[in-house]
Amino acid sequence: MKVRDVCTRPARVIEPSRPLADAARQMCADHIGALLVIEPGDRKRRPIGILTDRDMLLGQLSRSADLFCLTVEDVMTRDPLAVTGDMSIVSAIRALNAMSVRRAPVIDGDGALIGIVTLDDLLPVICAELAAVGSLLGSQARREKDVQ
Repeated sequence: MKVRDVCTRPARVIEPSRPLADAARQMCADHIGALLVIEPGDRKRRPIGILTDRDMLLGQLSRSADLFCLTVEDVMTRDPLAVTGDMSIVSAIRALNAMSVRRAPVIDGDGALIGIVTLDDLLPVICAELAAVGSLLGSQARREKDVQ
């Protein structure tokens, strides 16, 4: 299975010049924890950053400013880890783990945005694979018992 098979589409995006308060409202309305940041007018919607709820909180606290005084660009994480849609689930998990992040934009070979993949997208896939392995082990044990 590939990342493109499990990623969330479309990814929610925001422009870097938008007020942080707008980003907070959008995240609350959509019940999400991250927005991908894209430049206005970029037809491929190549991600230049990611804005997480954690970025907003830490950015606001470190600047002692409120959401209405800051922009997305002020607190976003620039140049986020991006994974390709053709990447395997295992490779994506390794990449996320290596960077200690829970979310990543999913891009195609040209860097165009496909979607976003999160730990929440990947966990059910891994659980299903583990369940399949458990089932295989159980059936093998039953078979050996039947042979005896």
